[in-house]
Amino acid sequence: MTPQGGKGRISRKEHIARAAIGMPAGHPEYVTRSPGRAEWKHFAAWCAELWPKDEYTAILTDTRRQDPQ
Repeated sequence: MTPQGGKGRISRKEHIARAAIGMPAGHPEYVTRSPGRAEWKHFAAWCAELWPKDEYTAILTDTRRQDPQ
């Protein structure tokens, strides 16, 4: 996700998330920002194009069943 607005300080939560995945501190995209409505629609269109028979949902459901908690 790209930041909304100009370059500013990143939050503690964002800093921790970037460190956890090895992302550089000066990277222009945010890890913790929720996508906007237009981004969700775009993402849904990509998913429908990539997995027309909803295979991705089946993969996620199967993975969650196998995940030990």
